[in-house]
Amino acid sequence: MARGYKGSIFSEEEINVFIERTMQHQKDNPSATRAGLARYAGCNITVLKRLEKEGLLTLPKPLTRKQQRKRGVDWAKTLGGLRG
Repeated sequence: MARGYKGSIFSEEEINVFIERTMQHQKDNPSATRAGLARYAGCNITVLKRLEKEGLLTLPKPLTRKQQRKRGVDWAKTLGGLRG
């Protein structure tokens, strides 16, 4: 198998598919996280980070701790519904 970019285990065609799928998902879902983009593209987040560093695509900023907590389960709402 032919090597794609510098030290990559992916071919150039696979890299292009990752880039295309990432950009398409970002356009369809602007609030997508980095991990969600990687999952949709079919590769690891480190691959997308490397492609961003090479200037081939732009990723959203990583979520802060507060944003991560907010995306999780709303325990007040969940536990409040358990009251009799």
